[in-house]
Amino acid sequence: MLPKSPRKGKLVNLRVQLLDDSYHTFLVQAKAMGSVLWEDVIKSLELVEADYFDLEYNDEQGLQCWLDREKPILKQIPNTDTVFRFCVKFYTPDPVLLEDEYTRYLFALQVKRDLRTEELPCSNNTLALLASYIVQSEIGDFLEDEYLDTSYLTSCKILPHPSRELEQKIMEYHRQHIGQGPSEADINLLDTARKIEQYGIRNFPAKDHEGVHLSLAVAHMGIVVFQNFTRINTFSWAKIRKLSFKRKKFLIKLHPENYGYYKDIVEFFFDSRNECKGFWKKCIEHHAFFRCHTVKKLPRNKTRVVSRGSSYRYSGKTQKQLMEYVRENYFKKRTFERSVSGRISRSTSATPKSHPKTTTLNSSDFHVSQNSTASSGSQILADTTHDSNHVLPSARVETAEVHSESSLSGSRSLGSPKLESARSHSQPAITLEQDENRNDHQAPGSSPQNIDKVESSDHVHSKNAKLDLNGSLNNGDIRDSSSCFLMDRKYSEPILSQNEGIEENAIIRSNEIENIPEHIRETPEPTSPHKHSLTRSQSVNPENQYHYDSTLPLPPPPPPPEDGIDGAVPLSPPQQVKSVLAGDNETLASSNVSTLRSLDGEEETKKKRVSKRRAPTDKSYCITKELLMTERTFKKDLEVVTQAFKNTLVSAAVPECLSHLLFSSLGPIYDFHCTFLRNIEQRIVSWEGKSNAHVVPDSQRIGDVLLGLNKILPTYKNYLDRLEEMLTELELTVKKNREFEQLYKEFEAEKACYLPLNTFLLKPGQRLLHYKLILERLIKHYNQDHPDYNDCQVALNNILEVINQFRDKMQKVDNLQKLIELQRDLVGIDSLVHPDREFIREGCLQKFSRKGYQQRMFFLFSDMLIYTSRTATSLLQFKVHGQLPLRGMMVEESDISKVAVANSFTIYGGNKCILVAASSEEEKDKWIEDLSYSICMAKKQNDEKMKYGSIRSNTSSTENVSTTGSSDTDKLGTSPPSPEKQIQHRGNTTMHVCWHRNTSVSLRDHDKAVKNQLSGYLLRKFKTSNGWQKLWVVFTNFCLFFYKTYQDEFPLASLPLLGYAVNIPTEEDKITKDHVFKLQFKNHVYFFRAESEYTFERWIEVIKSATSSARRFRLFSRLESEHAERS
Repeated sequence: MLPKSPRKGKLVNLRVQLLDDSYHTFLVQAKAMGSVLWEDVIKSLELVEADYFDLEYNDEQGLQCWLDREKPILKQIPNTDTVFRFCVKFYTPDPVLLEDEYTRYLFALQVKRDLRTEELPCSNNTLALLASYIVQSEIGDFLEDEYLDTSYLTSCKILPHPSRELEQKIMEYHRQHIGQGPSEADINLLDTARKIEQYGIRNFPAKDHEGVHLSLAVAHMGIVVFQNFTRINTFSWAKIRKLSFKRKKFLIKLHPENYGYYKDIVEFFFDSRNECKGFWKKCIEHHAFFRCHTVKKLPRNKTRVVSRGSSYRYSGKTQKQLMEYVRENYFKKRTFERSVSGRISRSTSATPKSHPKTTTLNSSDFHVSQNSTASSGSQILADTTHDSNHVLPSARVETAEVHSESSLSGSRSLGSPKLESARSHSQPAITLEQDENRNDHQAPGSSPQNIDKVESSDHVHSKNAKLDLNGSLNNGDIRDSSSCFLMDRKYSEPILSQNEGIEENAIIRSNEIENIPEHIRETPEPTSPHKHSLTRSQSVNPENQYHYDSTLPLPPPPPPPEDGIDGAVPLSPPQQVKSVLAGDNETLASSNVSTLRSLDGEEETKKKRVSKRRAPTDKSYCITKELLMTERTFKKDLEVVTQAFKNTLVSAAVPECLSHLLFSSLGPIYDFHCTFLRNIEQRIVSWEGKSNAHVVPDSQRIGDVLLGLNKILPTYKNYLDRLEEMLTELELTVKKNREFEQLYKEFEAEKACYLPLNTFLLKPGQRLLHYKLILERLIKHYNQDHPDYNDCQVALNNILEVINQFRDKMQKVDNLQKLIELQRDLVGIDSLVHPDREFIREGCLQKFSRKGYQQRMFFLFSDMLIYTSRTATSLLQFKVHGQLPLRGMMVEESDISKVAVANSFTIYGGNKCILVAASSEEEKDKWIEDLSYSICMAKKQNDEKMKYGSIRSNTSSTENVSTTGSSDTDKLGTSPPSPEKQIQHRGNTTMHVCWHRNTSVSLRDHDKAVKNQLSGYLLRKFKTSNGWQKLWVVFTNFCLFFYKTYQDEFPLASLPLLGYAVNIPTEEDKITKDHVFKLQFKNHVYFFRAESEYTFERWIEVIKSATSSARRFRLFSRLESEHAERS
């Protein structure tokens, strides 16, 4: 034990416990400030991203406190025997934001400590998965011959008291991680941990104004309130105006407008003033780090006689500054040591210590300059939402509540290759020239070829480093230094949306609506498992040869292409990215990023550009190209059911009748469209490949190909005839079969199932409607003498026959699917699905109560009106507060002189009277129109149809908040899929978008959305960025889904369009390109560029079909027509 150092001595020894549980002693002066010890610790660790970490200690009262760097050390701690703990202070919501491998390693050690100290509560299944990643990182691959039982896990000491069953689960998961290196295992560990609700959460006991015991916590998204480990509320930074404390009272002052909380000041009470102030300081630090771009540097005023409050402010870098600092500065890679015990050693420690068996990995040698900033005065939280210069990209928010932090599923999802990390923007460029032996005929979706050989005087370490067809580096970094190397950095999908509300998602894989990363990296094909040695050395595959010269000068950034979408798209450095994901197949995001060049790739690019210039411009070609693009998406949608879901059912005890019902028609339809798609592709290739001087008539037509649909139409008829039975039987099986229900939920949580599963069952019927529109456009374009006219007319007549025959059934199943979707998201309903009930409108209104106007979600059906509020659970369901029958209902517009809120109207139903207010006059008009029409129609219904109940009398109950409509699902023995996975899909459903955007959607809007679906490549540009990025975009269900290519298995981001306005860029936008349209919602602006005039007009047309539902003028079509008939 170290001797005690006297307080009055010139030098004192202070002990710091590192994340590997080793103790290091640092010698500092007795009067040294906290920054001295902090800098010594960081210097000894050679840590760059240091601001994520801090030194923690226990004060005299036993409270956990962070070391204040601007105060003397000895004035903060009880005595010199106090041990400081080096630990993570700011838990990043996404490991992709961590640039350095060593930082991720330290975060992994922190997660391990949290598990060991039981500060990261989670289910046993998740706990076993986390532990298995730690085991994989520390001891490597599972060895069947050596690890015969769970005894080998004892040496890892991951969990305090693991049960035998838990150890068995850990071993089973460990067996599945073969081939993962320690760095990849760390990333998977962090990616899994961040989805746990308690990740990075430290609860502080408090009470509300009624004396109810609660727990408060602060996280990246805001302040979170827990009751008995259940999250009951979240105050996002976007809606907090000011934070303050007064003795034991902690005050949250909110922005009053449209928050939905009935008070603009929320009070909580702590047991002591020190606890209250400590929590206040943690909130100030988290807001500054995650929410602000910079922190004002104002020194503390020490000359005041009377203090007006604490002048404490955060004095480090913000996350935005830290990310920019790492990317803009070049840091030489150095090694750090891994071991079974996880010891940390990057440099010589102040205290000698022995190391167990270690393995060496590369990391970065960073030079840290601590930026100390402070400001005085009461902490008023800047309204950073509307100022892009002071907004952390990952905190773009809009809504009042944030629940879950994840909108995408876990890293272990079926068939989900991992995104790679964002590379540093400060790397010097290195030109790699590919050998001529490369295979030019590799398919675009095939796995990239491996690097064979890199000739250099320096050592090059590579692990499965890959190049795509154009020479772009997929996995790894290339740095020109004394230790140049290629490092594999595989990442699971990042949080593509991170907010406290819904400004632009919430993928945080979150309840946010939009998850739009500024740059999307192409997903590599999964590599084959491989064994790694104890030294973690990387092997290089000797199939292809690449040569580079590290002395070559840096190439300039490539100019923007002028030939449109088919060319390479240079990406500018990101301005407001949460996680920077490198952009295109042919160019990387910045000129100072390592650039790989392939001679064959250049030739391929030239061929593409020549082909681009020769592409036909005839409208019939453009229509056929649209057919091709949408057919590709349709085939992918069919694969979700006929392949992915069917394979999932193989291992489950599913009734044979259900399996036959689902796949007897969909299977043949999928097989046909695989061939049909190839025929369209061949026709397009033939169409594009002929010069204008040698036109072959048969290659400039598509009607003969569309005539081939006549072969599959009988199967379509059988499918449409049994579609209602499919949906009904599927829903009944979900309710009756517990195993199937669990399987169903888990499959819907997969990223490939980006829509509710039963929505995919409707796609074939919707596809017939699109064929009808395609053929009608072709016939309108052709004259009757055109050789393609007759074939198109015959094909149209065949499809019209099927559509007209099943039109009523298609409308009925669309309504059934909507009712089933609402049934799962509404809590307090026994049975919403009924043959005679029709959906009319859903949307958000402000309902007046004794607490004032509160946000409520209203659902209008053909027989009743339901109003709900969103639950405070992570499932984001809606709890029914009441229902009013339409029979006998009256609607009355409120006199503006008698009410304080504009756009109000009163609804009288049964023995209730409710006053509601819409967000705008047009929203009010739409509600009154649909209510009035529905009331009139309800009067004509038979009384027998109205004599059934569907709403439980105890609608205030919340015992079934986690159910999906069945009253007994909470009794299931199996656990439901993680809430984070469910939120991935719920966040994009219309009910949740309406809740966040304060708008509504009607049945007519859904009908238009079914007819207006589109796919294709677009160039996207953010308002604050300079470059365009090529993306595959799919528009369906009022939402844009973004992919890197059409071959991707799942979308990487999404953008719900309800509430957005679509128009042409103005002069102020400074857009000089053609065929560009602008999407705008409040201060969120996106630009999209189409490849031709036709595709530009089509995108405008389909997007307007979605955005007009929330942005239209006063329409009383039905009422006005009835009035005209009477007059």
